[in-house]
Amino acid sequence: MRPITFRESGRYTKATTGREGSGEMRVRDVGVEAGHLIRLAGELHDLGVDSVVRLPPHHEPAMEIPLYDPGSRLRVTAVRRGRTWMFIWGRSRRRRVPTSTPEAAQRVVAAAQAARAAHEARLAATAETVRVARAAEVLSDRDDVSGAPGVRVLWRAR
Repeated sequence: MRPITFRESGRYTKATTGREGSGEMRVRDVGVEAGHLIRLAGELHDLGVDSVVRLPPHHEPAMEIPLYDPGSRLRVTAVRRGRTWMFIWGRSRRRRVPTSTPEAAQRVVAAAQAARAAHEARLAATAETVRVARAAEVLSDRDDVSGAPGVRVLWRAR
């Protein structure tokens, strides 16, 4: 079910359902979420990290940090858990930090750097696999001069 959007006392708010089965509605203030994200974007700018704050009309505001490809990015949202506003960039408890924490920007930067490092490690492993595959070559019986009679060598590393 799509959330109901309405105006209340001059501030843009969004009504969403509460916990499943509770029947309660909670009102989410999109302006506060966007404010936290814009503040974080400013702190990231001071640290020299590129970021974009997106305010789509029918979805939650989010900040995106470009990673390694044009299509890959770290997506950070601001959500309220109880009475505490938090920045969240994943599903784990280790991937969230309260917005009031002074080192929140450094934690988000560390997460982006870890994602970049993991991608570079995957690329290096793939490049090594390709290098090994290219180094291996199939030898025919007539090319195999080092094999003993009756032994067939299927590949040789260069």
